[in-house]
Amino acid sequence: MKCLWLLVFGAGLSAQDAGIVLRTSVTYNTQKATLQLTEEQRKQADELSRQAQQANQAGKYGDAMRSLYHGLAVMRKVEWTPAFEFASSLQGKLDHAIVEPGAQVNVMLTALYAAPGGKLNASLVLMPGEKQLGSAEVDSSAMPFHKRVDLAGVPPGDYTIELRLPGTGVGKSLPVHVDTLGEPVQRLRARLAKAPKKDGVATAEYALALYDRADAGELNPARVKFREEFAAAEAIVNALEAGKDPFAGKHGDSHRAYRSAVDNTLQPYRLFIPETYDGSKPTPLVVALHGMGGDENSMFDSYANGLLKREAERLGFMVVCPKGRDSASMYRGSAEQDVLDVLAEVRRNYRVDAARIYLMGHSMGAYGTWSTAMDHPDIFAALGPISGGGSAAGMVKIRHIPQYVVHGDDDRTVSVTQSRTMVEAGKKAGAEIVYVEVPGGSHVGVAAPAFPGMLDFFAKQKKDAAQ
Repeated sequence: MKCLWLLVFGAGLSAQDAGIVLRTSVTYNTQKATLQLTEEQRKQADELSRQAQQANQAGKYGDAMRSLYHGLAVMRKVEWTPAFEFASSLQGKLDHAIVEPGAQVNVMLTALYAAPGGKLNASLVLMPGEKQLGSAEVDSSAMPFHKRVDLAGVPPGDYTIELRLPGTGVGKSLPVHVDTLGEPVQRLRARLAKAPKKDGVATAEYALALYDRADAGELNPARVKFREEFAAAEAIVNALEAGKDPFAGKHGDSHRAYRSAVDNTLQPYRLFIPETYDGSKPTPLVVALHGMGGDENSMFDSYANGLLKREAERLGFMVVCPKGRDSASMYRGSAEQDVLDVLAEVRRNYRVDAARIYLMGHSMGAYGTWSTAMDHPDIFAALGPISGGGSAAGMVKIRHIPQYVVHGDDDRTVSVTQSRTMVEAGKKAGAEIVYVEVPGGSHVGVAAPAFPGMLDFFAKQKKDAAQ
């Protein structure tokens, strides 16, 4: 039987969260467009997709997930048995994903939907190293499931606790970080409680927010270098206590955060300042929006090893990458407000050329590029959507904004017809659009190669006085 391993983060996988349905739907449709399916498989997959959409619209997210998982099993030729149905429903979480050496952790399983799976035997293994942590019986009639495991003798480092369900082909992986971070966390909390409430303190506070989110299972702790984050936060506090601007004269890539007026939460962003910036003249700014499943780090870290930053340095552009609240936000509501708030933060702290602010994005970020520009057509001097789509009817609102649109004609995630429709509507409305359709181009593969041409296009665009 094919084994389906799921890397699980607890907070984002609630049956009450429509985001997981959206993310899984994208995977579902990509699989449907990529796999070689029989006519019967495709018929079943289409019907289960329809059922998932109906359940999602009714707010029955668990039922939607059941239909999506069933359809994925059909497409992958995996038998949808009661045991597999139950195993697929399980979502894992640790009480703490960051622990001191020698500590114990509690493994908890909950079900996204009710499943008649009966009882499953589970083994827990620490990877790497195949350290046996114990075994247990998971009973569908006695959820949630709890199992306490001992990490005695495990040296500091990044691990996963694998929960294996023999006979089902399903496994769950729970990231855990072992380290002596308790003392530096307490010290930083104490300093931040007394730190001056000035520009920069939110960035220092976000180092602890990252720690708390990772500990709660909201993100993989392996992605964060906690000691470096804490050291950077301490340096910010040192500067603030000395009455200095912690970011004065700094160039290159940095992690930043601000406190949102929407809900008083800390929201992160990444910022790149070119070496040529000295504040003596207005500087162009690119706002870059990540795709689904990403965050504020994706546009810098996930495309050709930082190509966007290198291209920005070449042209003397600043670049800012908002998080957009959630990895599947579609940049609507508070996520769109996050984009605007991050832009306002940069404009407040740096000398940005108001006539040369550009907006670009990949995949979900491309949808966000078009939708945000339509909602705020007076801000941006040019747009750069890659592998996206949007409301063709709204193109008339942004007919005055030049656009550089990129899509691959072999995109199995977002059909190329999405961009074609937007480009056609834009040109009918009178918009200046450069459309690059890449023969054989995939959903992700066309993104990084588009950056140089797109930023060169941006460099030629400037809002006139009337705009």
